[in-house]
Amino acid sequence: MQNISKINHLLIYLSLILFSFFVNFYYANLGIEPVDSFVLYNGGFKVSKNLIPFYDYWLVTGPLMDYLNAFFFKIFGVSWRSYVIHSSFTNALISTLILILFFQLKLGKFFSLFYALMFSILMYPSVGVPFVDHHATIFVLASFCFFILGINNKNNRYFFVIPFFLILGFLCKQTPTTYGVLAIFFLGLINLYKHNDVKSYLYNIILGSALSIIFLLSFFYIANIPISNFLTQYILFASSIGDYRLSNWQFDISGFIHQFKFVLLPLLYLFYLAFLKFKKKNKSQLIILLSIIFFTVLMLFHQSLTMNENYIFFVIPILTAFIHIFNENNLNKKNLILYFIIGLCIFSVTKYHLRYNENRKFHRLEKTDFSKAVDASAIHKQLKGLKWITNHYQNDPRTEIENINESLQILRKEKGRFSIITDYLFIPAVLNVNDMSPNQWYHPTVSFPLKDQKYYEDYKKFFIKKLEKNKIKKILIVGNGLEDLLFATFDKSCFKKSQLGKITFRLELKDSCKEFK
Repeated sequence: MQNISKINHLLIYLSLILFSFFVNFYYANLGIEPVDSFVLYNGGFKVSKNLIPFYDYWLVTGPLMDYLNAFFFKIFGVSWRSYVIHSSFTNALISTLILILFFQLKLGKFFSLFYALMFSILMYPSVGVPFVDHHATIFVLASFCFFILGINNKNNRYFFVIPFFLILGFLCKQTPTTYGVLAIFFLGLINLYKHNDVKSYLYNIILGSALSIIFLLSFFYIANIPISNFLTQYILFASSIGDYRLSNWQFDISGFIHQFKFVLLPLLYLFYLAFLKFKKKNKSQLIILLSIIFFTVLMLFHQSLTMNENYIFFVIPILTAFIHIFNENNLNKKNLILYFIIGLCIFSVTKYHLRYNENRKFHRLEKTDFSKAVDASAIHKQLKGLKWITNHYQNDPRTEIENINESLQILRKEKGRFSIITDYLFIPAVLNVNDMSPNQWYHPTVSFPLKDQKYYEDYKKFFIKKLEKNKIKKILIVGNGLEDLLFATFDKSCFKKSQLGKITFRLELKDSCKEFK
């Protein structure tokens, strides 16, 4: 009987791993948003060409993502398939951890798998490709999972690894990781109250924190990342963006409730369950419930401030699972509330699966006829498997591909040294060239500062220095509406602009320009 039970467990894990991997792999290939979908593709390619984040290119997103993508490129080759394997593998890993958590909390095999499958459908497939918000969220979620496991199993060793997850999350994106650090620190203080073994508890936390800081410094040292550049680009400039958004944040409570109603309903019931545990003075169960409440609240806050599409609906099956675990009557016939919340979970997961996975809302493709998509191998064999269709050319993706191919031919024939600025950030990889761009990607006010923003002078000096170092006298721009992008940073009179193709432009630096001297 014991062997049969082990085989059943193994089959459950295997089923979840395969499903969570391939559900992401499938939807990752269905349409794209060029900048969002390829920004880390370009970053991974840059690192694979021995370029250094913050030193060779200005960066405001996490450097770890570039190194992780370079790792997968190293193993499987530089290709769209390798890129999607990365995100699909990550989806499988976090889904498996969620399943382990449910098992440890005694949820039962069927419902543990049931909720973990729904989680995997909404976690990574909404974007499909490697993405900084998703990776950072996954590392933060992993830290909360280990915190809960430490409380549940009364084992302080779980707390040792939490700082590592938070460091990894921070190296993916500053937020929501920073919120996660604050939340877990507060939960840790609560857990410290009347702890049975304070010495062991603090020892594991302090040792884990110290070693994770050593890991962080070692990462900078091995990667040759200048700490001063890292502070300016990743901390100071990125913080100024966050400060601006926070200071201009106008909280619309009715819109917030409407947008996240299927998250807020189970969250409110969890508050009620936490109150019951508080009244009964059940400290461990109270902290566990507070942990998932804190995680959900910080994700709601992060989502409210971020400019990206909603992606946090994966918390719905987690919240429902925790209600299922800690609801006192469990599946008692009289407990209509639990049945209602389970039904609500199934409905909302189906709703958001259709909206974000099937209709690709994250990529703004919700009204797209995907039968018109074209295999991206028509651009390059490196992109084989991707069903190419974008929001800009929903009805005519072949025209977009023709424009891209025309641009590729122009770039191949261009003489001399030049830098490339493009929204089609796979171009350097398919050409197998260093784009010599001072930026990883170009999104004014977000990926680099404009003249009225803080750290503009730092950025301008960095940009000019990189052009001078690489002896760049001309910049080729590929994309719709990008030809005047640099005029937001430098004086228009510094460039001689000419159009080479439908979406291809050349900007030649004039010797008379004082800004580049």
